[in-house]
Amino acid sequence: MKEVSIHVGQRIRLYRKTKNLTIETFAGMIHKSKATVSKYENGDISIDIETLFTIAQALGVPVNQLIDYEEIREEKGEKGEIIKHNLSKSKYYMYFYDGRRSRIARNVIEVQDGGEDSGVFSANMYASLEDLSNYYQCKLLYHGTMRKGDTFINFNFENQNNKVERMFMYAINSFNNGGRMEGLCCCLSTQPILPACFKFLMVSDILEETDDLKEKLKVSKEDIRLLKKMNMFVVSDHA
Repeated sequence: MKEVSIHVGQRIRLYRKTKNLTIETFAGMIHKSKATVSKYENGDISIDIETLFTIAQALGVPVNQLIDYEEIREEKGEKGEIIKHNLSKSKYYMYFYDGRRSRIARNVIEVQDGGEDSGVFSANMYASLEDLSNYYQCKLLYHGTMRKGDTFINFNFENQNNKVERMFMYAINSFNNGGRMEGLCCCLSTQPILPACFKFLMVSDILEETDDLKEKLKVSKEDIRLLKKMNMFVVSDHA
C-alpha cells in the first residue's frame, strides 16, 4: 500500500524538521544518500524494517510513532458529497489565546483508538499551526497520552524537540457538553522562559475565530476574582 509509505515518509519529515535537521545531515546520521532520504519522505520507496529502526533511533522516537497509519473510509453523504472517516484516530481542535502575540493559537490533537479498556490512549499534539487542514506543517510537536474518565479528561505531552518541556492539560466534561471542553493547560513558556498556565477550549470541529471566541479564551474578571479568593487559577464554567 503506497498510502502507508507516504504516511511513514510524512512522519519522518515531520520529526526531522522538529529537530531542525537538514536532509543532508539526517542522511549522514542513517548512512543513506540525500536522494534516498528524499524518496523515503515522499513515499516513493518503501523502507525495510532494519532501516526503519535506524531512522527511529536517529530521530529519538519509538518506531510506532512513525508507523501509526490511519485507515480512512469514504462514504457518500446525503447530498452526494464524499465524507471521510478516520477509523483508527480521533481528532480534536484546541484553541487558546496567546497574549504575547495578541492572537488565537491553533492546535490539533490526534488520539489513537485502542485504549478503551485501560482508559489510556496514545496522543500527538501539533502546535502553533497556521493552517488547521495541514497540521503536519506544525512548528512544535508533542507526543504523550490521554487519560479519560467518566467525568474528566487529561493529556500529558512531551515536546519532541526539547524533552525538558512537558505540557499537562486537565478538564472536566469529557466532551459531554455539545462536543466542547474547557480546561487549563500547564506548560513552560519559551518567550519568556517561565512556568505558565492558561485556559483552552477543545472541540471536535473547526471553529470560526471570532471576537467572541477571543473573549472566551482570555482571562476574565471572574477568573481574576476566583484567583484572588482561592489563590489558584481555576476554570469556573464549561464552554
